[in-house]
Amino acid sequence: MSESRSDVRAVDSRAAVEFRVPATDLRAGDLVNTTPGEDDWQEVVGVFQQESDAKSDEIRSLVSTLGGRYVVVQLTDLAPVDGGVYFDGDAPMIYGDDEGQDVAISEVVSGEDGIRTYLYTKYELVSVRAASS
Repeated sequence: MSESRSDVRAVDSRAAVEFRVPATDLRAGDLVNTTPGEDDWQEVVGVFQQESDAKSDEIRSLVSTLGGRYVVVQLTDLAPVDGGVYFDGDAPMIYGDDEGQDVAISEVVSGEDGIRTYLYTKYELVSVRAASS
């Protein structure tokens, strides 16, 4: 017997439920898995389906060339850090993989205000996390 969504949340209010929604239904604040299976979650910061939705000339121009066939979505760009952290003196470092060298955290983490721009077809389903209650 499978648990319902409310049963999972009753066990732990922090539980995340993943859904697939049409790209046309995305909205700012949604958490999107850009690479299902690899867990690359990013926050939606803008959704543009019509030229009038866009605030910049670049996005407005892009939307106008797509003829309504695609949804332009801007997302945060936070790279995951896939290694343990240690300190070499005062310098925070990330352990390299089996064959790689250790690197400074500043070379691995994303810079401030990074944005990714994606195109989803208007028919495409996108993996999102349900908002916590």
